[in-house]
Amino acid sequence: MSRHISGREAVYMAIESDKRRPVRLEPLPSDSATSPLSTTNGSAVMATSAPRKAPPRVRKPSLNNDRCVAPTPDQEAHRGALRQAFGDTLSDEFAEVMLGKLITALRPGPFDHLDEATLNAAIALISSIAPETELQALLAVQIAATGFAGLKFLRQGQTHMDETYIGVYGGFATKLFRLQLEIIQALDRHRRGNRQTVEVHRHVHIHSGAKDVGEIINAAVEPGGMVRNDTRPHASGGRRAPAVEYGQSFPMWGEDPRRSPLPAGGRTGSAPLQNARWG
Repeated sequence: MSRHISGREAVYMAIESDKRRPVRLEPLPSDSATSPLSTTNGSAVMATSAPRKAPPRVRKPSLNNDRCVAPTPDQEAHRGALRQAFGDTLSDEFAEVMLGKLITALRPGPFDHLDEATLNAAIALISSIAPETELQALLAVQIAATGFAGLKFLRQGQTHMDETYIGVYGGFATKLFRLQLEIIQALDRHRRGNRQTVEVHRHVHIHSGAKDVGEIINAAVEPGGMVRNDTRPHASGGRRAPAVEYGQSFPMWGEDPRRSPLPAGGRTGSAPLQNARWG
């Protein structure tokens, strides 16, 4: 009989997992030596990369509720930044509702904790998607919600290295990541207007001593509209044939220069077939 995860074990795992806070970059202690391999010039990185606008942020005083405040006294400026992040909407209500839905997805239970850094990271992810309409903003919120939930289940599946935990929580994480990918593809199709672009790549291998198509064409055409056949197979052995009209093909010469060429196709009307045997 297969083992199942009880409700008590699931609650205990959720509580223990919730105790871990986001990792913050701390300053280097004064008594530590600087590693030359890890030295990064911030100004050089900013100079080489394209300028980007900082995403909007919010302050979250408590981990146990959904209350958010503006980080500066300029509340209207932050409202405008949130409207732009959520599809460049003109509705403050839509931006606030989407922010509330995002918080609900990141903090689904009444006893779950949501820190300020995680919420601002989700807002930054939505801002990087750059939704242009309210529908795209809704899809962006779903992408962020499924991504963060999938990472949570993936971490819980590795809390106890047991087949039951890995199968249950790892399976949920896989389904969420697959759903996130489908939402991303749906957003891409919506932006492209259901138009598909097919790219065909042709690989031409030219062996040693051979000629490519451009060389053959350039070598076969001479000034004055004359066509030259070289020593390739089925060539004329030095004969020259006049250039044919549009819609016709070049005459095909045999290996034996004494034979007549195969007549060119593409002519209109009916005519007797020329004798392609000994001329």
